[in-house]
Amino acid sequence: MGGCCSSPAVSAAEPDYGPFPKDGQKMRTDATLREVYRVGGTIGAGGFSKVKIVTHRESKKQYACKIMSLPPAGSTSRHDRIARRDTLREIDTVLDLDHPKIVGMREYFVQDDKVYLIMELLRGGELLDAVNTRGQYSEADARTIFRQLIEGVQYLHSRGVVHRDLKLDNLLLVNKGDITTVKIADFGIAKKEGSRGGLHAMRTVCGTSQYIAPEVIAAGKKVAPGSGAAPNVYGPACDLWSCGVVLFMLLGGQPPFWDDSQPTMLRKIMKGSFSFADHVWKSVSWQAKDLISRLLVVDPAKRLTCTQVLAHRWMTSDKDVSVKPLTETLEHMKEGSLHGRRRSGQCPHLHQVIADASHTAADSLLVETPPGTECPPSMAPSVAHSVAHSVSELP
Repeated sequence: MGGCCSSPAVSAAEPDYGPFPKDGQKMRTDATLREVYRVGGTIGAGGFSKVKIVTHRESKKQYACKIMSLPPAGSTSRHDRIARRDTLREIDTVLDLDHPKIVGMREYFVQDDKVYLIMELLRGGELLDAVNTRGQYSEADARTIFRQLIEGVQYLHSRGVVHRDLKLDNLLLVNKGDITTVKIADFGIAKKEGSRGGLHAMRTVCGTSQYIAPEVIAAGKKVAPGSGAAPNVYGPACDLWSCGVVLFMLLGGQPPFWDDSQPTMLRKIMKGSFSFADHVWKSVSWQAKDLISRLLVVDPAKRLTCTQVLAHRWMTSDKDVSVKPLTETLEHMKEGSLHGRRRSGQCPHLHQVIADASHTAADSLLVETPPGTECPPSMAPSVAHSVAHSVSELP
């Protein structure tokens, strides 16, 4: 697998999809993977990648090595061109990220038409699994988790990165059961400043339906030719909407906009129609509900920013946060967890769902969907996430 090549077999520049990400400290051209690491067994696999555990020969420290095929530059196959672009984008996005709440990449190798990403190895499992197995869970615990999420998102936005798929499933733990060690994972559909369109003019409809922001859905509606109207776009605020959904689920145990019908659920999201009517919310402080209400705002311009969230009373005042057990919330989480995971891979194309929800022709939607895929990124179990999940469950 390591091969004998020590230099990347890629072109220096690709006008259509941008240059290959290069960094003197992280892109290794002086040695092969196997010269630097001992390669162990496979610990995760998906449709487009697999992960092996590797051990650094000098330090003896273990890492996760994500292996992805890299189609050749200049391929005439649209599928290959998209796959290559997406691989380069993912590397470029995570290349310079360095924050305690972000899953980090140590370095990477390019050999034999493959990319080997050396990633941080997490053994703590998914956050949701840890919460579900806790004997007690309180509003204070939810705040501990949420603060780490917001700190991570604030860092991403400061670095010109929009995640676009924030959800409970993409929150992992460094240490098993320790909710103070949350990290954000899966940057497969993240957007980085400097790429075409910029961060305030994104138009690709992507994400996970329960967490997707209204403006992302609206971006799927193509403007009629000759109307003079500007195309629907969105910006970093879409991540804050997703954070609001996460907080709602951390405190209520259920998603705010759930419906068995995907089009109906998306229409609810577009209207921003949710409530705190369920009995479970009687145990939650009004300050927490106020914060949720300020995040799940349909107009992204009126939605709180990360800085405003961190300054909110619920985040700053201990006396306003209860430490009493949220028993019903925990029950809701346990009841809904398996159901949500069963459904995760049973979805139509996101652009088709949005077409059904908005009564717009499917071909009028601006969506980047690789040919041959049954579900768009993150509507089916994510390769990057399922890999991270497998890595995090090592004993």
